[in-house]
Amino acid sequence: MPERRSPPTERVAQVLNLLAEHASTPLSLAVIADRLELSKPTCLGILTTLTETGFVHRGEDKAYRLGPTLTRLGRAAEGGVAPLDVLLPYLHGLHRDLGLSCLLTALRDGEMVVVGRAGTIAVGRPRDLVGERFPAVPPLGLPELLWNGDQAVDSWLGRPPLIPVTATRAALRRLTGEAREAGFLIERLGDAPAARNDVLANLVTSGMPDTIVSTLRDYLPAADWHEYTTRPPGETVDVATIHAPVHDHQGTQHYTLSVVVGRRRVPTRTCATWTRTITETAEAATKAIGGWNPWTR
Repeated sequence: MPERRSPPTERVAQVLNLLAEHASTPLSLAVIADRLELSKPTCLGILTTLTETGFVHRGEDKAYRLGPTLTRLGRAAEGGVAPLDVLLPYLHGLHRDLGLSCLLTALRDGEMVVVGRAGTIAVGRPRDLVGERFPAVPPLGLPELLWNGDQAVDSWLGRPPLIPVTATRAALRRLTGEAREAGFLIERLGDAPAARNDVLANLVTSGMPDTIVSTLRDYLPAADWHEYTTRPPGETVDVATIHAPVHDHQGTQHYTLSVVVGRRRVPTRTCATWTRTITETAEAATKAIGGWNPWTR
């Protein structure tokens, strides 16, 4: 069938979107008509109908803002559309754009839960990962919560760590500040064949006896946040993973997108392309679920 469009409906959508973009600042008829390049009579007709139906509110100063009907519709949309249905295409798009495996995780009841995967995470290991849960206990879980603010980070730091944490709280403050400004966090590979946090996460969920797990944990180096950065030094960087937040309508970091790299000596320019792509994807995904990023200036 040929595509059919409705110009009057498009104009109504433009008015609502403009008011949504300026939710905290009511706009006058003249401003709305000018910005949307509509005649004042046409714009007034749209606003009058939207006001009568509760989609728009007209104040005593004759300026317009979004109305209460949209609150009810927003709640209905939240209950009727699972955010994952909206987010998974972004996850697979990121995998397709970068050619790297990607994960979508969420923080639930003090645990990190893998809710989506695109690509093979480990060669030769048919591990799905989706549905698996890992404890959000220091040093595990920082990328899943650092964009939620200092109170969330402090609460996480208050949990008994899985291995000793030697870095100061001030050092973590600097790191989280940089990540919030940049919109991403790079986790570097250390001297070991695999990233320490990956080893630790798999160890504590291995099902082995606690005595064995405790003994093996003693062989892991203490956490000092040295593996995390937003500013790779030098011309190359050893990259384990790259993380970026997806925020909900309250500005809460509801999900985390992660690109699983696991490569050494990645050119800094290539890494910059990856961080830009995951950041743009996370921003688009946030917008798609009606969210907003509280760290964007």
